Amino acid sequence: MNKTEKMRIAVLFGGANSDNYRSCQQLKDVVPALISRNFDVEVFGITLEGSWFHFDQLDEVINFANGKNFELTNESALLISGSDISNLLLQRFISFDAVYPLVIGFPGADGRLAGLFETLGIRVIGSDSLGSAIASDKSTIKLLFEAVEIATPKHVVIPDKAWRRDALSNVARAASLKLPIIVKPCRGTNGVGISLVKSPKTMKDAVAIARRFDGRFMAEEYYSGARHFECAVLEDSQQRNYVSAILETTLSEGDIFNYIIRTDPSKFSQKIVTDLPEEIVKVIKETTEKVFEATKISGYLQVEFLLTKEGSVLVLEANAHPYIGRDGSFAKVWLAAGLDYEDMIYAAVMEAIRRPVGMV
Repeated sequence: MNKTEKMRIAVLFGGANSDNYRSCQQLKDVVPALISRNFDVEVFGITLEGSWFHFDQLDEVINFANGKNFELTNESALLISGSDISNLLLQRFISFDAVYPLVIGFPGADGRLAGLFETLGIRVIGSDSLGSAIASDKSTIKLLFEAVEIATPKHVVIPDKAWRRDALSNVARAASLKLPIIVKPCRGTNGVGISLVKSPKTMKDAVAIARRFDGRFMAEEYYSGARHFECAVLEDSQQRNYVSAILETTLSEGDIFNYIIRTDPSKFSQKIVTDLPEEIVKVIKETTEKVFEATKISGYLQVEFLLTKEGSVLVLEANAHPYIGRDGSFAKVWLAAGLDYEDMIYAAVMEAIRRPVGMV
């Protein structure tokens, strides 16, 4: 490539999962940010039904993504001018310098898409397949946390086979944590499938909800009165890690930050933290970087924490594919750290461009 040629970036959004809508919301921010940094951008999408589309007209697809409650489906994709459905779309990606997968959730952001592109020798912006797979599975990443001595809430993992073989004994295992407990799918994002169980009679319904999204589920200790924080790490093209500011989420309604609460801004508020003791800030930031290194994630990572009433800092989960729209917490913590949105996106792209293709 000569100095006058633009780097070509393929942006992939949508997804055949419950986070399709959130993925679409990112598109309207990420594409203009890439264009502002002089990248040549083309947009591709995966519908809820699993079809792959290419979109020739950027303005058209962004206008649709700006629409209220827009999801990428086979029907909505065909309404967009310049859309083209193809079963042989993958060969088009080979000509790009990198692919930016904006697909959130399972399946897709669990390493499958990254692995697909790595197999073709295509650079992926954000985490590679190994890091994505580790971070997407709460039961796997908690084993890793324990191995490297990262504090995390007490929990019990119930595999699908174990539940189908003997549900009653597994209810007893979960109840060993003492109520109330959180029940969640092992592979779920944005609070999908999460329930708070306060009495034994609600356990069955909570498990049924979690198992809609993943046969394997987790029961986790609930910490009443705990504060909820997020912190992020961003790797530059020289493999240096930068840690963001810390953001706190406060609920004005409900007990847990599940999907229902997350999709209604009136039920929660978020702000950059300024009242934490220096030692707690240090623990959160050092642990964020430790999680990033331990999980083999590349590019960037968002980590969620609980600060209990007793002062314990616990890692709730790590997200290798956070929502990166301007209105999201990931963008907010970097803006508070002094990094403009366009620079955040640019840094992620350049890290991927200069990283060897495949798992690192």
